[in-house]
Amino acid sequence: MCTPRPRIPDRTPWVAPRRDQSAGRGHPIVVREPTGSPLAGTLAGRAVLVVGAAVAMVLSPAPAAAQWAVFDASNLARHVMNYRQLIQQVAMQRDQLRYQLENMRKLGSPNFRTISTTMATIDDLTRTGIALSYSLASIAAEFDRTFPGASLTPTLTGTMAGDIRRQNERALATIRATLAAANATAAQFATSNSNLDAIKRQVGTITSAQQAAELNSTIEIHAAQELTLLRQQLAAAANAQNVYMAAQVNRDLQAVAAQAEFRRAAAAQPIRSRDMSVRALGFVP
Repeated sequence: MCTPRPRIPDRTPWVAPRRDQSAGRGHPIVVREPTGSPLAGTLAGRAVLVVGAAVAMVLSPAPAAAQWAVFDASNLARHVMNYRQLIQQVAMQRDQLRYQLENMRKLGSPNFRTISTTMATIDDLTRTGIALSYSLASIAAEFDRTFPGASLTPTLTGTMAGDIRRQNERALATIRATLAAANATAAQFATSNSNLDAIKRQVGTITSAQQAAELNSTIEIHAAQELTLLRQQLAAAANAQNVYMAAQVNRDLQAVAAQAEFRRAAAAQPIRSRDMSVRALGFVP
């Protein structure tokens, strides 16, 4: 019978690859099986060699490019939260810019009007003809010439009767001009009401702070214009009233002065004596 040939153990060393950090090339790590070991050539001996080679590979330094990326869930969640907060901040800034743009939106058609023409017309009416108007540049001189007070020297027509008539005519002309000015002011009532109605309609269309401020300014300007027209009309009315009162006072003063002049003239005349005897009267033949 043929005797089997005993198996000769393989003495070839097992090689484990290892990368060189400097050159980036793989250099083998040679793990040689020790000779004379009782495990030499056995399965247990080769297992020991494999484990040793694995430990050598783990303990050997490797470059960063050869390492596996480590997934950190908490770090990723933190970054996601930061990005979410950043998105919220950007959205808030966008909303603030939109609100600022809305607040800067201007009023479409402010209801302004011009009253300078109306005021000039009223001034012209108050000085029509021979009226004594506050708008006259020489109103003080004209007033003194028309109403000289307790003076009997004619200043308008050359005679006292003519001056009294002229004073009354100027007073009537002033009152008539004031009525014409009031009529011109009353013609603005329709325009004022129309502007007020337009302002009321705009109140419901306000969408921004800028529009509200402009509408408020429109209301204030409208009120200021109405007060200006009212002040002008009050000035015209006061002007007419003052002229009328001046005519009355001037008449009284001139009447007192005329009475004093008559008395003085009468006192200056000599008293003529007359025979009042019975014979002179014809009772005695």
